[in-house]
Amino acid sequence: MIEKDLVILIPAYNEKPRIGSVLEIVCSYQGKKRIVVIDDGSEDETEKCARQYPVEVLRHKKNLGKGAALQTGIEYAGDALYWIFLDADLINLKHEHIEALCQPLKENQTIGMTIGMFQQGGKLGVDLAQKYFGILNGQRAISGWFVKSLPDLSWSRFGVEIFLTKIAESREITIFRPLLTGITHHTKESKLGYLAGFLYRLQMYKECLYALYGWKKYMNK
Repeated sequence: MIEKDLVILIPAYNEKPRIGSVLEIVCSYQGKKRIVVIDDGSEDETEKCARQYPVEVLRHKKNLGKGAALQTGIEYAGDALYWIFLDADLINLKHEHIEALCQPLKENQTIGMTIGMFQQGGKLGVDLAQKYFGILNGQRAISGWFVKSLPDLSWSRFGVEIFLTKIAESREITIFRPLLTGITHHTKESKLGYLAGFLYRLQMYKECLYALYGWKKYMNK
């Protein structure tokens, strides 16, 4: 498989109403790139919506979690100089945000990963969560050499960002945190309703805590 300069992975679960606006921006981003959407067992028409764009679409038959979706994308896409992981529910994503994630890796080969930090996105709660719990941030760019060294991410579900960060820190790999101004994302409550969204958020936090305290056992798997 021909190596691309950049592979963009977008895991998605029940994101039909939102993924289109993300793909509009990603597909029009200039440069040699490969865009892979991983539909993680959606019950809506996320896959159908994604296939309307010039992207490659993979699908899990059932929901396996964000970590497994990213792992599927990595194994499918093969090698790349740079990788970007983006959420499918972003609001106001722009080309400059993608560039802000990837450019530090191009300028400094010792940087293994960037983690985008939202600011002034219009949702104070999201901005504060990004500021104080940056380890959970899903918008990341990763150098190809770091991706090649990663253990299997499939177990980690919503804890995948924690796992990636802990791997980098344990190996003393440089992490850069660019500011992404004017971008935010839909909250669980806005997508599912208050009660269902709150319960889903609790499940997410449970998975994150498991990753935070149990990541070491998966380092060599």
